[in-house]
Order: sequence, then C-alpha cells, then structure tokens
Amino acid sequence: MTLRTTLIACAAALIPGLAAAEDTSLEGLKSRIVGQWTSIACELRPQILPTGEIGTTYLTRDFTYDADGGFEATIAVYADPSCAMTLASYDFAGEIRWHDANPAAAGAWSQDYVLNRKLQLTVGAQPMADQLNQLPEGACGTGLFEVGVTRDILGQPCALLRFVEGSDYVVDHDLLYVREDTPNMLFMGGKHVDGTGFYYPENRPTVGLQQPLIKVN
Repeated sequence: MTLRTTLIACAAALIPGLAAAEDTSLEGLKSRIVGQWTSIACELRPQILPTGEIGTTYLTRDFTYDADGGFEATIAVYADPSCAMTLASYDFAGEIRWHDANPAAAGAWSQDYVLNRKLQLTVGAQPMADQLNQLPEGACGTGLFEVGVTRDILGQPCALLRFVEGSDYVVDHDLLYVREDTPNMLFMGGKHVDGTGFYYPENRPTVGLQQPLIKVN
C-alpha cells in the first residue's frame, strides 16, 4: 500500500460519510435516472439490414425518464460516422417494468422497456426509403415509405425492428445503471455483435455495458 492510499484509507475511517457505501438500491437508481440523457458522440453499431445481412451503421440515443416510471426516447440511425446523414429515426414511449438486480455491475437493475404509448418510424433519406420499399407489403406497416413521413407502427409487425408481432405493444429487456458518484452518466446493457435490437431476458447479453449517455437536463 502506498503512502497516498494509506492516507485516503485513514481519512475515510475518520471523516463521517467519506466511507459511505455506494447506493446500489433500486429506489436510488430510480431517482438518479430522472431527466434527459443523450449520446456523448456518434455511436458505432452493427445492424441487421432489411436484406438479412449484417452491416455497419451509426446512431444517437436520447432518453427522458420521469419520476412516475415513464419514458420517451428517440434513436436516430445515420449513414456516416459523423452522424450527419439521417437514414431513419425511431420515436417511442412507454413505461419501465423493473426486475431484479443485474450482475453486470453492482447497482445495475434489470428492467423492461414497455413500448405501449408510442412507436413511430420516420425515414430520413431517399436511399433508405428505396431500400425499405423492397420489403414485402405489410412487413413494416402498409404503403410506401416516403422521406420525412412518420409511420405509426405501434401494435404492427415490423421486420426492420425484428420484434414479435401479435401484441399491442413491444417489450425490450435491458438494464440501467447510474453510479452514485458519477450521476451524469447512464449505462444500458451491452448489445450482441450481430446487431440484434430487441431482447427477451433469455437472449439479453449477460455481460458488458454500452457507452454511457450523458445527462443534459
């Protein structure tokens, strides 16, 4: 043990509150996530293309959580590593369903995003619209995709998002983690390298975290 670490240990023992344990409770996490969070920078992500192939894409995330357990979010997908050319954006809202503590990190808790209030898709570029219009009719809503036109897909099958049809809402299993000593960074669970988007508990990666979102409000 170095002199510096010895002094820190002694100070922690002598100063009330300095040695307080990290709050890993669910209630603590619920209070820390309230607010708006956004991507630090453009994020690299594998993506399953409409053709079934795995390609490289880029995205930004923006999530807002309220004190009553609700959330709203936008995930925008881009064609370039600077996140300048928007291919599509997904706007969704719903409620959080909490589960048990998650082994990914002390203080992380498993939860479901229940997308039961809103799920919309807006195409941002003509090449993306052209690609989506090659899908079979009804594969993700009905009618042709048009740039800038928002499509409501809540309760409808959508091959693009790879979730199971037949429900009035979508459920995505994930985890949330905000350390008490770094309350401006929010982590979600890691993703599979095959670009899988929506998870059930049994296919959720058991290790790893995504790059954090930062708190902006």
